[in-house]
Amino acid sequence: MDKYDYHFISIKFLTAILLALVFAFLLIYVFTPNRRGDYLVYNLEESNFQLEGDSFSDFKTISAAAKAEQQEFEKKLKARSFELMEETKQSLLAVITANHLEKMNGLREARMLTLEAKKRELEQREDSLLQARRQELEAELSQKLQQLRQRVRDKYSDFNQQQIRDNYLKMINLNLKIEFVARSAAEKEKYQKQLQEVKSEQEALMAEKNSQLNEDISEQTSELIMEFNQQYAAYRDQIREEHQKIIAEQSAEIEKELAQARKEIKNSLAVSREEKRIQLEQLIAETKAYY
Repeated sequence: MDKYDYHFISIKFLTAILLALVFAFLLIYVFTPNRRGDYLVYNLEESNFQLEGDSFSDFKTISAAAKAEQQEFEKKLKARSFELMEETKQSLLAVITANHLEKMNGLREARMLTLEAKKRELEQREDSLLQARRQELEAELSQKLQQLRQRVRDKYSDFNQQQIRDNYLKMINLNLKIEFVARSAAEKEKYQKQLQEVKSEQEALMAEKNSQLNEDISEQTSELIMEFNQQYAAYRDQIREEHQKIIAEQSAEIEKELAQARKEIKNSLAVSREEKRIQLEQLIAETKAYY
């Protein structure tokens, strides 16, 4: 039963009470039965005027019909009044039920709001912890990458180094021959051709060295990044598992509390309805006996 049903029951209850009061007023002050001696009754036989036979018979018939109609009206009025009393009783019992249900719903809503607030608190804690952990892991990753690059450079520092050094010396000598030794254009062209061959060889050696170095760095960097992601995911799962456990425990505690409250409210509802039912039925019985 929601709050709209509750307000509808309250309006119905108030309407029934007002109608019952109106009919009770009519029964007590308008249609209250009295002894025949309390009325001023005319004895037609002893009156100072005489009616003709047919007129007197018609008058008696009309009086009897009017009296019978009044009695029937009073009977229906009483019956309707008692029906309203019964409806009032049911309305009152329904209001008691609605009040207890509203109390239970209010308690459950309050506990659910508490649980939602706890969830939001844990979500904020998770964001804060994950952000701090990410910054920590990123700092560690940056340091490891710097160490990795230096380690790989040291590893490949001797890669083709002798041949590269020899080529540098060759290029210096060839440049000197081009500038100072060559005496003809043909001789100078020969030295330039040799210099170009040495440069090409040197570039190939440097490219091979850089390729090996970059490949090694890339492979180890991928491993470090994978390690970073695994550590972050493991920490995130750990935090969420802890938070889920907290929420589960609090939910179980709330359900236990609500179950106990539901039992108490159910017992209270049964007692309240029974007390009110006895009270109203006694009032209805006394009213019926009076009328």
